[in-house]
Amino acid sequence: MAGDPGTDLEDLFDKAANFLKNIAGKLDSDRLLYFYARFKQTKEGSCNTSKPGFFDFQGKQKWEAWKQLGQKNKQDAMQEYVNELTRLEPDWLEKCDTSTQQSGSAFGGVVVSTMPNPDSDLKDEEKTIFDWCKEGDLEKLTKSLKKEGADINVKDGEGMCLLHWSCDRGNEEIVKYLLKQKANLNELDNDGQTPLHYAASCEHISIVQLLVQAGADVNIQDFDGSKPIDTTNNADILAILNKNS
Repeated sequence: MAGDPGTDLEDLFDKAANFLKNIAGKLDSDRLLYFYARFKQTKEGSCNTSKPGFFDFQGKQKWEAWKQLGQKNKQDAMQEYVNELTRLEPDWLEKCDTSTQQSGSAFGGVVVSTMPNPDSDLKDEEKTIFDWCKEGDLEKLTKSLKKEGADINVKDGEGMCLLHWSCDRGNEEIVKYLLKQKANLNELDNDGQTPLHYAASCEHISIVQLLVQAGADVNIQDFDGSKPIDTTNNADILAILNKNS
């Protein structure tokens, strides 16, 4: 309703979010993540998605920034967003071209996604079994495995096998397939970490459960002396690992 402070703040927030596109190029990653987290909190509420894989650097940064807001309410998130933009650009509202404003903001990850991403695009013919595993394409992974006659426990340059990668990416379907193919549950990467270390640190609860049920050793320490239980604060995962330690 007209004059409602909440509605006024929402209108201001939408204008701020649209204006931010104009200056995003001169902001550092920390500032972009600050805005991203508050945008997500406003539009979707508290973060309730699984933590991205260990090697999804950009995804983890965005997830962690959002997760840190906890139960912050929508109004506070919007106000902090507007306040920070005003601190950076005191006259942003005057500069704002209202004729180009849209009903919804285009800033919700688009700008943050311009940060460097380590994953490069490859043509299908250039992809390996590891690429198909990372992408979660079980059909092409199985075809590639058969075509190459590869060992199910083959490792890449990081010492990671397919089970490591599927646990990192949280692909339960591929994890189940690899377990059926007798993949080594306790294979170590170059840091001495098992697939269970990856599943636990990335907070993929169902995969942690699958690995433990299949007989994964919960007490293996990596080269820094950390067990899988030391890599997470997730209560559900802690309960599973404690029960089986």
